[in-house]
Amino acid sequence: MKNNTYLLKNIADIRTGYSFRAKLEPDSEGNILVVQLKELSDKNTIDVSTAVKINMQNVSGNYLLLKGDLVFRSRGMDSTAAIMDISADNIILSAPFQRIRLQDTAKIIPEYLLWYINSKDAQTYFSANKTGTSVSMISTAVLADLPVVIPPVEIQKNIVEINTLSEREIELQEELIKKKKLLTETILLKTLEL
Repeated sequence: MKNNTYLLKNIADIRTGYSFRAKLEPDSEGNILVVQLKELSDKNTIDVSTAVKINMQNVSGNYLLLKGDLVFRSRGMDSTAAIMDISADNIILSAPFQRIRLQDTAKIIPEYLLWYINSKDAQTYFSANKTGTSVSMISTAVLADLPVVIPPVEIQKNIVEINTLSEREIELQEELIKKKKLLTETILLKTLEL
């Protein structure tokens, strides 16, 4: 079975986040949450619990984040993506991030695209195409031209499931190492009390 390869721009809409002209002014009564760098977790999800709430009227749908949208980190050392995994209609993305919204989730699922963008193949592509001297950057054109290998949806789901299990295994191993270190230290300190 042959997998198809498409450029990202042919399977998704890519938009730059909203460019604010001034510093964000938090408003506890605001109607919009703004996703910035601090809302992107190490687990490649978006945590809106720390998002700044602002008052903003007539927000274009181009800036809204919807469930399944990906947020691409276009600047800095880390050119990876995070996924919006909650439903909401009042969350916008700030610049310089790129919002990636799939055109047809019957052919490619967001979780697979998230995995693919964060995979070694895509990261190699981004590393070869970064620009900038003091701050590395991936342009929208480079992101749009990312070749994406798309297997059948069932295989995509399998890849996502295996990746999720692998990441969970790593978390558990790290937790076990910390607990083992603590136990060892406790035992060694107890020997000093004898």
